[in-house]
Amino acid sequence: MHKDGKQYFDSYIKQKFCCPFRTSKDDSLCPCNHEKYFNGKKYRGCVKYITIGTDYRSSINRDSIFFKKIYSLRTESERYNSRWKNLNTEQAYVRNINSVTNLNTIGHICLLTVAIAAIKSGCVDKYKSLSGFRRTA
Repeated sequence: MHKDGKQYFDSYIKQKFCCPFRTSKDDSLCPCNHEKYFNGKKYRGCVKYITIGTDYRSSINRDSIFFKKIYSLRTESERYNSRWKNLNTEQAYVRNINSVTNLNTIGHICLLTVAIAAIKSGCVDKYKSLSGFRRTA
């Protein structure tokens, strides 16, 4: 069955699914010989409705490849942000925007250097934190 439109109501949405052979004129096309297919009417075949909530989060297909790729990028950035937070750079002790930019650049270089050094030394599991990598050195 394939999607064949939606009906929008105040508190819910109805997704319509139809038999792919619903509009065909040949009676011998239904592969499963369903009893609703041979009803003698112009529009034969099965039609089913599934109720979907109006909440956007519930309408996301979490099993799709696209969602999994985007979600892995999100979790990767959250891990990096938590490592960045461990450097205590949330409140800058300088006032000039150029100075803040320089401190952030140094912090990013520090995190990338720790990751590269951990991978090159064979301690791949220690690249996430500076203190964990320091203990192995």
